[in-house]
Amino acid sequence: MVSPAWTGFFWCFAAMVLLLFVSVSAPTWHQVYFLKAFANASEIRYGIWGYCTNIAGAGWDCSSARLGYDLDLTPLGVDTNYGTGVLRNFTKVQILHPIAGALALIALIWGLLAIILASRACTIFMSLTAFLGLLAALVALAIDLALWIIARNRLEDRGYDADLGNALWITVGACAALILGTCTAACGSCGRFATGRMGGEKY
Repeated sequence: MVSPAWTGFFWCFAAMVLLLFVSVSAPTWHQVYFLKAFANASEIRYGIWGYCTNIAGAGWDCSSARLGYDLDLTPLGVDTNYGTGVLRNFTKVQILHPIAGALALIALIWGLLAIILASRACTIFMSLTAFLGLLAALVALAIDLALWIIARNRLEDRGYDADLGNALWITVGACAALILGTCTAACGSCGRFATGRMGGEKY
């Protein structure tokens, strides 16, 4: 019999992979970013831990990874000193992305145990952990929207081109996967389980 935990396990796995992609965004992986801006024929891409620049097509050069950084175009040789202290604090809160990913991983482990042990209790724990991951991901998404839309608008107000990046939509996908993971795991915990492989309990 197929375990009722399988569907929740699948969605938690999907959420974990998506949040992993976001967690290794620029400067670790310049292809995944929250915002990109253009100035002086150059491009900068902002991620969770820093940014990557491509100066006049010379190739990508990325900052060191750190928690919290300034959102401006100084790396492109443009003075955009418009008081980014609040935005810098917002970048620190982006640590919620890897936290949500870690919770999705823990939910995934509970799901694997639920499948292996045919355990209703493990399925319940998977649902609860996925829900905690969902809360962290939703807060991260709300901060993303506030931070990156404000940053984009400020840059555009000063005549620079700026676009939201794919990391935002990956986060949206992760939130959707966690919603499905939470709900299907909760429903699965009410399903019929085979005889437990440990403890001999029947569900």
